Amino acid sequence: MRKQRSWYYLGTFLLNLVIISIIFWSAGLVPFGDNNFLSSDLGTQYIDFLTELRRQLVNNDVHLYLFSQSLGDNFFPIISYYLLSPFNLILVFFKNYQVPIAADILIMLKISVMGITMAMFLNKYFHKVRPSNYIFTVTYSFCGFVASYFYDLMWLDALIMLPLVAIGVIKLVNENKIWFYYLSLLLAIIFNYYLGYMLCFFSVAFFIYLFMDQQLMKSPKRKRIIENYLISSLLAGLSSAVVLIPTFSGMLNTGKSSFDLTNYLPSLRFGFEAFTQLGVGGNTFIQRLHHGPSVFMTSAVLILLLAYFYSHKIASKDKNNSAILIGVLVLSMLVTTFNTVWHMFQNPAGFPFRNSFIFTFVCIFIAYKAFDEGVFRDQTALIKATSTAGILISIGYATLWLLPKLIEQMNFEKPDNTANGYYFWISIVCIILSGIILNLFSSSRKFQFLLLLMVVFEVAANFNSVMSTANFGSQKIYSKQYKAESSALRNVHQLVEPGHRIIVSKSGINAAFPEQYNNYNDPMLFDVNGLSLYSSTLNQRTMMMMNNLGYFSRNVRRISSSGGTDLTNALFGVNYNIQHFDHHYRIVDYYGSPSMGFLVSPDVYNFQMEPLKALDNQNRLWQALTGTNTEFLKNAQINHMTKTKHQRKKTYNFDLTTTAEGKLYFYVAPINYDNSKIFVDGKEIKTSQILVENQAVMKLGDFAEGKHVHVKIRTTSPLSLNPAYFQTLDDELFQNSRDQFKQNSLKITSNLKNDNLRGTIKSSSTQPLLLSIPYDKGWKALDNGKKVQIKRVVGNLMAIDLKLGNHQIKLHYVVPGLKTGWIVSIISILLFIIFQIYVKFFERN
Repeated sequence: MRKQRSWYYLGTFLLNLVIISIIFWSAGLVPFGDNNFLSSDLGTQYIDFLTELRRQLVNNDVHLYLFSQSLGDNFFPIISYYLLSPFNLILVFFKNYQVPIAADILIMLKISVMGITMAMFLNKYFHKVRPSNYIFTVTYSFCGFVASYFYDLMWLDALIMLPLVAIGVIKLVNENKIWFYYLSLLLAIIFNYYLGYMLCFFSVAFFIYLFMDQQLMKSPKRKRIIENYLISSLLAGLSSAVVLIPTFSGMLNTGKSSFDLTNYLPSLRFGFEAFTQLGVGGNTFIQRLHHGPSVFMTSAVLILLLAYFYSHKIASKDKNNSAILIGVLVLSMLVTTFNTVWHMFQNPAGFPFRNSFIFTFVCIFIAYKAFDEGVFRDQTALIKATSTAGILISIGYATLWLLPKLIEQMNFEKPDNTANGYYFWISIVCIILSGIILNLFSSSRKFQFLLLLMVVFEVAANFNSVMSTANFGSQKIYSKQYKAESSALRNVHQLVEPGHRIIVSKSGINAAFPEQYNNYNDPMLFDVNGLSLYSSTLNQRTMMMMNNLGYFSRNVRRISSSGGTDLTNALFGVNYNIQHFDHHYRIVDYYGSPSMGFLVSPDVYNFQMEPLKALDNQNRLWQALTGTNTEFLKNAQINHMTKTKHQRKKTYNFDLTTTAEGKLYFYVAPINYDNSKIFVDGKEIKTSQILVENQAVMKLGDFAEGKHVHVKIRTTSPLSLNPAYFQTLDDELFQNSRDQFKQNSLKITSNLKNDNLRGTIKSSSTQPLLLSIPYDKGWKALDNGKKVQIKRVVGNLMAIDLKLGNHQIKLHYVVPGLKTGWIVSIISILLFIIFQIYVKFFERN
């Protein structure tokens, strides 16, 4: 029997592996072709995070603070959300430039293992190991959620753990065994706390379902079962505190901590158009940010699910219990209030209905119950179910087709019509064929293989509906460009003293990407100290500070290196600007900046930012740092301005006279540079390599004092006769102050790894040491071995007060909440062991 089960589990793993391999092979994806999935968040975030994790694992050097996260940030929230899957250990077998290949293999392995855990669940609940189980394991492993979000690979672990959590609940209820439930729920939370949180809701719903299904309210054991469940659930949650406490501590610093009342209003999230999701092709890659719940479950499973409620073979009590369970899960997606609670009290920023896989799992489970009870032999129920499935799909597509036409007739703007009639007919044909095969299966078991083949075709076709609408990158180009840029940055890194930053304003790696690539996470990708970051864990104060100084930020998850000036480069210790030209990299700017720490005036403590006044903020900041009233940024003189209109855009012509020698900068907010054109003396100014869509400081050129400059701006943004738009950074005044700061900067002696920063500095008076490192409660500072207070300045930087004399500075970072998390986890694990012993003793007696 054990050998039979082993072959059974191996079979479901290999079947899934073959299916996903065929899908990837047909798309030419690595490791079968040159295409790689450098699209969406996989290309812009996860590859960078996985590369950093691989670097730390290979170098056996795990550190929890990265200076490659914008100006520097706590790496733990990224680890806990994106990187705690045990599958990620395979990264050590790949080179840095092969991480996109590793990502595809991770996806393939996870989907294959989903089949094993689903097979385990079916065996546990129904006590049957048979080939027909593969119909349901394949359906689960390639359900709508997987087809829509397979590239969000950190979520796939939750689909592996869901059947195990269900098995744990079954063991707890039926066998009084609590350890499996405790361990499965604990690991689900640790592997990905976000979807693990949703699995906690599922465990409650499934526990109540089993309680009703087995009529345990009449059982004398009910009190003990409820106590075991509640205590085990609580201890599982508390045991994960080592992940949850430091993560939530870090996430409180992000934009996700904000509250929006509209996310809790009891409005409806979708309508009848959601029925299209039940058929093949309900989602495409283009619709990934906005669509209905991804609940595709194949036609056979859908028919069995519906037949369960039509068939006289199923008792009314069972139908009611199942309907309640399904109804609860539908409400969790349909009503905004419940949907927000299920999504950890935040409305998802794209990729909606992330709990839809739980609904699909329950539907597959109930469909299997119908299959196990033989409802396919009930021809009346089968015909009704097949017809209903076709009607639901038809209603969904009719809604998608008709609603835009009605809106257009009401003289509103016509919405995008994303319905594809091709997939409608495929869905209808699949429903009819599946109904026929299920009917044939009632007379002969040999048709189960035809049914499995039908299911495999549907999941492959549905997966292809996403794959066929996605654009792929080139692994060959990625590898080549990664090696080239990595080599160039290593060479530059040898020139840079510790404690400086590097920006790459034009990268060759973009050639490998199929879409606009904005290089936000390149510092992490190439292990350099940079400025930019794209992550849901981005520190809100850091983002706002940089944005107020002129750096581009599209939203609370992004901050770019675009928008910097010589002044901000000096502030943040940026020493080199590198660009890719004609198949090689070269240094285009050397800024001669001080290190990440330098002595400044005590006036820094009184400085406050003002929103949408980037150049003014820079000027006042430099005055505060130098302790003077010197005008470092000087308004140009506007001699004349004209405005002409061309359809929706306006053309502004400014005749300027510079009032200082140096770089001339332009800043206005808001302005979409991507839809604008700027010409200086007839020559178009090339905007950033990335898409700047709202505001950023723009360099117009280097000019002598008294130079006449003509600037033409074609934009949809309104402009006025405002000299503050154009300001010159006075070269002589600025360089003198910058050189002074450089002479009084911290000589950093550590490599900024291992969560430490060490350096020496001599102070000629009592004054603050400004550190261009974001303020974080995790930092502890020592001056000559004595603890000193760290103060928040300039929005979100750090400063410590130094007295006259020589100083040995040491900063050490400890993830806030990590120690507390360890203590709570260890105590909770010990309490569970004691509780497990108690339960065993109670059972024995």
